[in-house]
Amino acid sequence: MKFRQTLVSYLKEIGIDHTHAEVSKCLLYLNILFEENKKMNLVGTKQKDQILIRHFLDSLSILDYREEFFRTGDKILDIGSGGGLPGMLLSIFLPRKKIFLLDKSLKKTNFLRNAVDNLDLKNVVLIRGRAEQLAKDIKHREAYDLVVARAVTKFSILAEIVIPFSAIHGKIILYKSRMVYEEVQNHKDFVKKLGGNIKGLHKANIPELPEFRVFLEINKQQSTPQKYPRPFSKIKRSPAS
Repeated sequence: MKFRQTLVSYLKEIGIDHTHAEVSKCLLYLNILFEENKKMNLVGTKQKDQILIRHFLDSLSILDYREEFFRTGDKILDIGSGGGLPGMLLSIFLPRKKIFLLDKSLKKTNFLRNAVDNLDLKNVVLIRGRAEQLAKDIKHREAYDLVVARAVTKFSILAEIVIPFSAIHGKIILYKSRMVYEEVQNHKDFVKKLGGNIKGLHKANIPELPEFRVFLEINKQQSTPQKYPRPFSKIKRSPAS
């Protein structure tokens, strides 16, 4: 009961209309993730109540800016989805959007497939592969209206991998920590080289979470040069070149 109360209270706080069925799907997903996380490393957090706060509420906090981020476009790509966060939760509360979950791991993709079936989600598409390779594929390159990522990696690496997926005039939203201020200052020129423009930062409202969280909004203004993204070995060796 406490999990439902925590979730419902937060949805009300950020102004999200919700049904009993939607909340029940979230809690079913929480149970599935919690149990499977004992077998494989889907999320670093092991306690169910902390998974709810640190991963579910954190993932859902983007909906506080639904008018700014989700107003236009129907194709949303979650890069490095892992355990399906935030993409699985977005699919529950944005049923008219098509949510694509991309991850390179076969085990995680299989987990996501089972979770999608158990939750009977009709608007989710699973993609397995390396993001830096798929970004070169015409089927995926500049094909998505909104690209989101919660991946924890260097901003210069993440930007080079993520920005090529966004359609021109699309958006990229990255879940970031306090380090984002330094990252933006150091790499704003590289973002521009990739065809993006840093529009601004939006603080995430998660009272239960002690860590500072913010959304970095990047607008895709022009096509990404074909050389990007480079092979991952090169991205790691010489970022932001």
